[in-house]
Amino acid sequence: MRKPTHPSPRRPRAAHERLLRGNPLDSVLDTADPEAWIDLDRRVRAGSASTPPGGASPGPGTGHDGVPGRPFDPQWDERARDVTWTDFPPSEPETALALCHRRWQVREAALPFAAGRPALLPLLLLRCADGRAPVRERARRTAGAALDGPTAAGRAAALVPLAVQLALRPHGGPGLALVLTAAPALSPSLPALLLASPRPRARLLGIGLCLERGLLATARLTELILTAEDRAVRRLCTDVLLTRVRTGDPDGLLDPLLTASSAATRSSAVAALHRAGRGAEASGHLADPSARVRSAARLVLRLEGADPWAFYRERCADSATPGLPPGAVFGLAESGSPDATGPLRALTHHPEGRVRAAALAGLRMLDAASPDELMAAMADPHPPVVRTARKALTPYVLLVPEEWLAALVAPARPTHVRRAGLRLLGAHSLGLRKRVLAGMEEDEDAEVAHEAQRARYEPLPPA
Repeated sequence: MRKPTHPSPRRPRAAHERLLRGNPLDSVLDTADPEAWIDLDRRVRAGSASTPPGGASPGPGTGHDGVPGRPFDPQWDERARDVTWTDFPPSEPETALALCHRRWQVREAALPFAAGRPALLPLLLLRCADGRAPVRERARRTAGAALDGPTAAGRAAALVPLAVQLALRPHGGPGLALVLTAAPALSPSLPALLLASPRPRARLLGIGLCLERGLLATARLTELILTAEDRAVRRLCTDVLLTRVRTGDPDGLLDPLLTASSAATRSSAVAALHRAGRGAEASGHLADPSARVRSAARLVLRLEGADPWAFYRERCADSATPGLPPGAVFGLAESGSPDATGPLRALTHHPEGRVRAAALAGLRMLDAASPDELMAAMADPHPPVVRTARKALTPYVLLVPEEWLAALVAPARPTHVRRAGLRLLGAHSLGLRKRVLAGMEEDEDAEVAHEAQRARYEPLPPA
């Protein structure tokens, strides 16, 4: 019995297809969206490709320009190639299609018909960055004339987001300069529009432009530093904001930056404390979780004539101090003092696992961790301690007793110890791996069983 057939829903026609039917531009695409114009140019360029020599049709799944997956459409090809000649002068939709045509001669011939049509200014701007010199030179002259006059400033300001996108192209700079010259005053809403671009480089270029034009107040600049997704945007805004910090920082510009989630932002703010006359506050950042922030704090305190080592020595003097931040322990090792080894070794017995892990990592930084200490740490109940000890032992795994290494993966051991032992075994000889892991391929711990199967024949990754 045949299944009833259901007509498939009609696919919405793309903008370039609706333009072919004479629909106006503002009804077929979002004219305020730069990406819509770029997409229209790309689609028309692909769709207006000529047929192959000799009239042969492209192969299955091949489009006009050799792009896989774009079927050949003779009707579209015929109408698009002759679109400028259906009427004279061509209509606005026909001119739009011709301005995006694959053949540069057609694009150049369509430029005079864009004059006096403000709706076509975005496409005219696209042609200012055209890959063909005759097209872009003529387009710049046409666009310059269109943006000249007392009423052109508003139209030029609306083109800035698209001009910023096109400035990333090899020939896009003059178009942006043309638009900015015609738009001396930009809208305060421009930063939000530029940040909505899907291209990180365009967002960075746009924010740089807004900074040059003074469109970002201090409060907005701080907000971008704390919330912007792009690291480069945050760094640029931070650099600009720090130049606005006055002696004593009466406006408190550094305060939000000192507590930012980004370590790069915090370190920049800490480094600026000395110049702002607030250098003594750097002591509050000596135990920061980030090494670069701690380094900036130590530098500022030395410029202030203080000794960071005294802070670390006092903070880490008691090996049982509750709530000791690991950053203070790392800072103790980073201070480079030969007297740091003793307090660090005592802190390996601290009741908090994160402090023990930091102390062991500090001893490793100073190359002062003994093999016995590392082997004892492999039985620690805190996984980060075991992980730190395993990383320190890996280069010397051939020197530890094989019996001790085999005991690490025994079923009675905690899971994190067994898995660390598997990592160590992965750095050992193939013979030992085969002997130790032969009976672990059916282990109750699925991950241990999987890694045991793999470790028998190949080294495990060290991470």
